Amino acid sequence: MKTEEMSLWSRHLAKLLVANLFVVSCMFFHNAVTTLYVVSIGGTAAYAGVMLTCFTISALVMRIVSGQLLDKQGRRKIILFGLVVYAAATASLTIPFLPYLPVARALQAIGYSTITTGLSVAVADVSPIPKMGEGLGYYILTNNIATALGPVIALWIYSLAQNYAVVYYASIALLAIAFIIMLFCRYETDRDFFDRKQSYELAVLGERAIRAEQQLEEKQSFISSFLEKKALPSTLCSIFIYLGHGAIVAYIVLFANSISIEKASLFFMLQAAATIVARLAFAKLSDRYHPLFSILPGAMILALGYFMLMKAPERHILFYIGGAALGMGSGIANPALNAEAVRYVPQKRRGAASATFFMSNDIGIGTGGLLWGTILDRSGFRPVFLGCSICIFISIALSIFFFAGKKKAAA
Repeated sequence: MKTEEMSLWSRHLAKLLVANLFVVSCMFFHNAVTTLYVVSIGGTAAYAGVMLTCFTISALVMRIVSGQLLDKQGRRKIILFGLVVYAAATASLTIPFLPYLPVARALQAIGYSTITTGLSVAVADVSPIPKMGEGLGYYILTNNIATALGPVIALWIYSLAQNYAVVYYASIALLAIAFIIMLFCRYETDRDFFDRKQSYELAVLGERAIRAEQQLEEKQSFISSFLEKKALPSTLCSIFIYLGHGAIVAYIVLFANSISIEKASLFFMLQAAATIVARLAFAKLSDRYHPLFSILPGAMILALGYFMLMKAPERHILFYIGGAALGMGSGIANPALNAEAVRYVPQKRRGAASATFFMSNDIGIGTGGLLWGTILDRSGFRPVFLGCSICIFISIALSIFFFAGKKKAAA
């Protein structure tokens, strides 16, 4: 008997993706103007760096806590709480009092990490297991769109208003829209939807779908109540990818200036565009085939991107091609790792699994910024990008070790 196909797309998924687009856009609104705002009220770029460190540490801590809250209190309630905290903290940033601003950024991190962890869990909840990689790929796609458009819109708003507070108020308006969307996103109580989803998963996956939910019965330690061990392989692989990405986040504009490239913004636009293309072209790859079919090609393209940046001082065009390669590689590899972190985790443990996985972002970028900054001061950019490439090859080795014997997603 032929299995009745279930579409990935539902009104629940659409609401979650739109909400995430608005929330992540706010994050890039703030990234685009906060350093400029700090300098305009008498601070320094270094002080803005301290604020970013406060944000990263708070986000990492809240990832751990929010995972358990999402599993015990429900997704929607915790996401709404995060939206309120994020909006209030953003409003308080308009107070031009430098000693308080790191506190405001830390509060923003609490709200932002809670929201984004919750939304990633919710997307996994409403995505059928055989299509989870595709669903999470679209979730990451909204992040990429926000990455490309957020800074541009924020700087455009500032150019019109000549007031940083207006940019922050505009982001609060987006958060208010996301709050209204989540008020009406009641997927957790939609029994008809979940009955159809479970029937489809059982028909496609058989016993593997049943075992995933039954594995919740084992007793949990204190640590495992916050972290999900099944997500650790993907998390470890992802940490080394984000270690490399830390150099891009912190130093790529400085690198562009050092080799006399004026249009560094084009790097980010090409990176985001390539990621979007990768997600649209390879959305179903990790669901239909073995996870390494996505992870390994994506990681190899990432390594190639860093090698191109090493050669960019001689040929500037490689700076932009390298940016596109980094976007393409991350767009293929990262969604596959994310899907493997949560695919066969019981629904009541997906909060902990997602929190565990997204810690790789905080740990990798935070550690990478410090590590590559130290190497940069002593040896320059070439060893930095070589180190980033080495991190990617470590991730490849770990991926083969953890996933080589794993079955493909759908039987």
